[in-house]
Amino acid sequence: MWFIDNRFLKPALAIAIAGTLVGCASGPKVYDRAALAPAEQSLVNSKPAPLRADFQNLFEEGTRNKVLNLMEIGVKAYRSGFRDEAKNTLTQARLEIENVYADTDSARKARSIWYEEAEKDFKGEPYERAMVYFYLGLIYLEEGDYGNARASFLAGLLQDAFAEEEQNSTDFALLLYLAGWSALQMGSEQLAEQHFEELKLYRPDAPIPDLTDNALLIVETGHSPRKLGDGVGHYQLVYRRGKNFKDIGAEFRNGEQWSPVYPMEDIFFQASTRGGRAIDRIVEGQIQFKENTRAVGSTLSSVSQNSMLAGAGAAAGGVIGAGFAAVSLISVAADGLSASANTRADIRYWAGIPDTVHVMPVTATDGQAVTVRFLDEYGRPIHGLNDSTAFKFDGRGAGLAFATSRRPNQGSTQ
Repeated sequence: MWFIDNRFLKPALAIAIAGTLVGCASGPKVYDRAALAPAEQSLVNSKPAPLRADFQNLFEEGTRNKVLNLMEIGVKAYRSGFRDEAKNTLTQARLEIENVYADTDSARKARSIWYEEAEKDFKGEPYERAMVYFYLGLIYLEEGDYGNARASFLAGLLQDAFAEEEQNSTDFALLLYLAGWSALQMGSEQLAEQHFEELKLYRPDAPIPDLTDNALLIVETGHSPRKLGDGVGHYQLVYRRGKNFKDIGAEFRNGEQWSPVYPMEDIFFQASTRGGRAIDRIVEGQIQFKENTRAVGSTLSSVSQNSMLAGAGAAAGGVIGAGFAAVSLISVAADGLSASANTRADIRYWAGIPDTVHVMPVTATDGQAVTVRFLDEYGRPIHGLNDSTAFKFDGRGAGLAFATSRRPNQGSTQ
């Protein structure tokens, strides 16, 4: 008969448990894709060619990724000039979001489930939901519907305030600026002044439109923030800046000169902070803030100040902070047991949004062409990366031009 020395039993058991748990948590769950019915496939085939693959995903992935796919379709359609498709899909995304993220008791009760596990239907983080309202607001501006444009930007500010069942002060400067612009076009100077005064708390050097400015130039640069799973079991959520991009600044041709476009919003900043406080990680829907850290002021007032953004943009992701030099096997097993009782963090994210949005009020005429070039961290133009667009006026006296380094047919040397 064989006897096992108890001194070796517990460590061996710990090794076995830890190994089993790590193995179980080694990869994300794979979800089945639904087969399309003939009517669904026919609808997909009827869509513009650049959007068909995204509509295919919408139907195949079902309700779990419905909002995410609507977001992706919406921004791609907007950049491609398919405004009706953009408006329809972004409006559907908005309605889905508002079923859960409205300022009502029933919505507050319902949204308590959305942070529990990655298997839940995607509704997006506060910054992602706010960007739905940003693009919808731009469409309303193009249509001359200033009231709905302002309402959309203000609704985006409300989404920015909803985070992990905590109410946080909103600081989405881009939406404040556009709400002020919309109020100006409505003829409500008092409302516009209120919005711009609040804006100055976050962007004291922002270019406030004057009486001669009748159009806005909106420019996107960079790639979206990323969400990553961290910790044993990957049930902690951390944010990282987008990667694989060089463009952090933009200039537009103004006569014989190139003029800068003001960097109004750092989307990664919005993703990784709440009310200006830097987030370390989110665990089970609860924010853990970085100690003794608070973002103050704007780092977006010049291209030179954006050098740190490009460095972060080119870097690969990692985990936040340093880990322990060593842990006991029993501690590893205990961590694994804890992780097994929690679900993986939801690391799905809206990859189509930019890193930074730039804004400049200008004087322009309907149909006036404008060329935008994109700048690296040193303020140098990036060869081969530019965008040509035109100011479109809404028939009520205001114009808008939209340029992006991420247009689907955009050339790039990156």
